[in-house]
Amino acid sequence: MQKSSKHTVRQRINEVSEMLIKAKSRNEIIHYSSENWNVGERQIDKYIAQARKLIQSEIQKNIEYDYAKAVRRYETLYQSAIDNRDYRLASSINKEIANLQGLYKIQIEHSGNIEFISNIPD
Repeated sequence: MQKSSKHTVRQRINEVSEMLIKAKSRNEIIHYSSENWNVGERQIDKYIAQARKLIQSEIQKNIEYDYAKAVRRYETLYQSAIDNRDYRLASSINKEIANLQGLYKIQIEHSGNIEFISNIPD
């Protein structure tokens, strides 16, 4: 069997990554690949492994940027809702902004002591 060029391998890995994104099973990928590329199961498993790495590398988290982008999008939506006098939507968006910014977080401190607290009057 002739060895595939680097370009061909890259194309195949890209195709396999698209199949993974579309939730194709390993068996479906093997069936497609063996019919179209005339490669064995071991080679297809290598393509699948490289495709998974490719998918992971394409999605790099940048928390600060993603957070700022989300807040700006909500602010834009909020302003649009206010401009359209849709106050119910504006209120909902405001809650989402507050939630995103962590304003609804409850901080719990543990002292190590466990006590039963009852709201029932004596």
